[in-house]
Amino acid sequence: MKDNPLVSVIIPIYKVEPYLRECVDSVIDQTYRNLEIILVDDGSPDNCPKMCDEYAQQDSRIKVIHKENGGLSDARNAGMKVATADYWSFVDSDDVCHRQMIEVLMRPILEDKELKMSACSFMKFQDGTTIRIEFVSTKYRKIDYNSFLTNYWPVIWAKVYHRSLFESIKFPVGRLHEDEFTTYKLVYLSKTVVVSDNPMYYYRQREKSIMSTPSIKRIVDTHDALKERITFFRSKPDEKYMYAVSIVSFARSYYNFKKYISNDFMNQWKKEFYTYPLEVLSLKQKIKCCIFLNYPWILSLMGK
Repeated sequence: MKDNPLVSVIIPIYKVEPYLRECVDSVIDQTYRNLEIILVDDGSPDNCPKMCDEYAQQDSRIKVIHKENGGLSDARNAGMKVATADYWSFVDSDDVCHRQMIEVLMRPILEDKELKMSACSFMKFQDGTTIRIEFVSTKYRKIDYNSFLTNYWPVIWAKVYHRSLFESIKFPVGRLHEDEFTTYKLVYLSKTVVVSDNPMYYYRQREKSIMSTPSIKRIVDTHDALKERITFFRSKPDEKYMYAVSIVSFARSYYNFKKYISNDFMNQWKKEFYTYPLEVLSLKQKIKCCIFLNYPWILSLMGK
């Protein structure tokens, strides 16, 4: 085990006192032992700061950062500044990890040091329910970044990254859906992602969390992230496929958010869509976008 490279696990913490022990204990208990566990207290007003310090006294692998509240992105960036490992992983402080998650994520990287990114599946669970621990298989597969970005959620957690991917990338401070601004760039830079279909990350569903509460800011930030993604791939002449996929995602999100926000903003969203060159879209993609933007009732009839 001593030959295994160090992995920094960064956990941003704010007002999660009821969930913190379950989360941190699941990281401490990892079968992959060579960890640097960074607890970032983002100015939490509850007992989380004290709990973090207690953990640091109990386990020498744990570092604690206490900082003024700056939001999730700022906390992750703070953790990245002090991370010393070549490989990084991110865990949200109300979620839970399978005890073999890091071991399974690192296994293909240990076999092929050219790999920069490894990912696993995740499972949602309702707050207050018992997590159903899944059997862990040793099988994994390599897929290119196009397939990953088309078929997988753009979440930052449930993955291991080589730190070099973050040389020019930071999380956008003050933004919600910071994963939408960030993960596609990391995947693109990695070129190949190793995927295990084991659901080894457990994503807690709870009331009043950022992701469970629709808000104008959440929708506006998603809109801006999707626009940035379109611009990113449009600027790369060889990425016409991902440019087309990004355009479709922009149209799909219009449909998803239309009922939550003003008609004026959504009309702006629709107008912006038509400012992009659309010749890269296939006929099927054009039909999809047309339905998302103009005939959402068709999707309602289909139960979507």
